Amino acid sequence: MSVSILLLGATGASGLAFIQAALSQPNPPKLTLYVRSRAKLPAGIEGQTRVVEGSLTDKDALLKAMDGVDTVVSVLGAYITLSAFVFRTTTTPIADSFPHILAAMRAKGAKRIFALSTPSFSPDPAEVFPLKWKVMGAMPKIVVPQGNAEMVAIGKAVSAADDLDWTVFRVPHLTDESADLPVAAGLLGPEYKGTGDLSRPSMAKWILKEIEEGEWVKKAPVLSNY
Repeated sequence: MSVSILLLGATGASGLAFIQAALSQPNPPKLTLYVRSRAKLPAGIEGQTRVVEGSLTDKDALLKAMDGVDTVVSVLGAYITLSAFVFRTTTTPIADSFPHILAAMRAKGAKRIFALSTPSFSPDPAEVFPLKWKVMGAMPKIVVPQGNAEMVAIGKAVSAADDLDWTVFRVPHLTDESADLPVAAGLLGPEYKGTGDLSRPSMAKWILKEIEEGEWVKKAPVLSNY
């Protein structure tokens, strides 16, 4: 792949799955990992990637990380805490950092961004939620309201960047099953065939394919295995 990717959320389960998928390509992309601490990365990763340490609001570190990058992949997720559950908090600190990320992209000329979000973020009025998906969508709002608010706000922040080539990929329950599971991508409706589960390795594989094909630019598909 003749592409240079900046990965946000590299030390989480989805980030590690993406790193493995990217480095397994016959012609691996140039991969920059933006992390709070390189100590959280598995042994051996640094030798195959470029690592930049910094917070999501560190403008200088973000600009450094964005050098030479043309595509940003965010698999950042909400940090679920007991206090947020007890007090029904709906603050969105990660989403609130996206203006800094998008500003760094613009400053360095990076045009393509992928961002993980939730089916609860539904920007297309043509989308129809089948009953199963309505039930699945209601649970996070009740059980983890802060997490749901965070992921919705990420979708809104990225999809508002009209000058960038964005794709917000909305995911259901994530698993660690096989990368070879097929992925349904599209709007929810009677014809959508996804099951409601998505393996992180197959998600990573889908993102890498979409980087090359560009089928979902300025769109927000739901991804699910079937």
